[in-house]
Amino acid sequence: MSIEFERKLTEAFKRSETELELECPPSLDVRIMAEYGRLTMEKRGKVAIKKKWSLSKVVIITATVALMSGFAYAGNKFLFSDTAGTYSIQMQTNESLDLEPDALEKARASLKEIQAQLAPGETAVVYLPEIAAKFEGGHQPALGVTNPIYVSDKSEWKAALTEIGAAMPDDLLGSYQFEAGTKNSPFHYELGMDALDLLNQMQAESEQSEGDQAAQALWRLTDTETNSFVSSYTSVYRDADGEMLQAAWVVFDDPSTRMESFAPPSTVYEELSLSGQKAHYTKFDQSLYGDSSTLQSVMWIEQQEDRTIMHYVESDSAAMTEEKLVEAAQALLNMR
Repeated sequence: MSIEFERKLTEAFKRSETELELECPPSLDVRIMAEYGRLTMEKRGKVAIKKKWSLSKVVIITATVALMSGFAYAGNKFLFSDTAGTYSIQMQTNESLDLEPDALEKARASLKEIQAQLAPGETAVVYLPEIAAKFEGGHQPALGVTNPIYVSDKSEWKAALTEIGAAMPDDLLGSYQFEAGTKNSPFHYELGMDALDLLNQMQAESEQSEGDQAAQALWRLTDTETNSFVSSYTSVYRDADGEMLQAAWVVFDDPSTRMESFAPPSTVYEELSLSGQKAHYTKFDQSLYGDSSTLQSVMWIEQQEDRTIMHYVESDSAAMTEEKLVEAAQALLNMR
């Protein structure tokens, strides 16, 4: 999933036997309205606001601003769409998401420096001036960085995967051995409800700075406690040369979800069929995370009765081939 630099619009609706009736006060800022309608739910006569959202739900706010300014439709190219039950996803490229090589390397270096300062399990919201400059009014999508807690014990991680009914092979492709598992990987992380406020604060601070300070990355810890409608599980494998291959499961507890993704124009895409299962291969060369700026992924969707699971087989290795990635994906699919 191009979490590293894509803009995702997610609409998730929770329904019980009583239909939801959402009303946004007209005085609310448009960015808050966008999230207000998605986070408010009427349940047994009481209104509850979730205290944590995923990256997808955070980005919908800043993306709404960009959409209203005409940003998102400049130079778009459709890549694919897919549906499974009441879940749908669409991805397209956008020329405005193209970063110059120097800006890309600066952004990657800043995220690594921030990650090194985080305690295990902590996640930070990050403001990167070089990326904000690409967006109308400096309204950068909500980016974050996390320092995951990894579980290296196979038995412990296999037990964790039983929560979503996922299987964990001891190796992938024979040469990639299990290294660790995590529920908050660098590629699939969550931000707290405070993320938008923190981002706005950092933007204001950056705009008031001068000289070198104005070009520096800013970050704030975000509160990721309490439950969310989305969770992720990632199993990491490495070969003898240290090259990474991972399997990830992103679980949406809301059965009705729509996701719209935007990626750089250099994105490579191919539709696949894995034993009859529709799947999607993407290759990004502007990844903000990982050991390289290249991220390849094979993704497919599984709709269960009360949730949707997005399956990913990914690698940030520049040496990884599409054929090997597809082979690993097919092996995991056969384990269902």
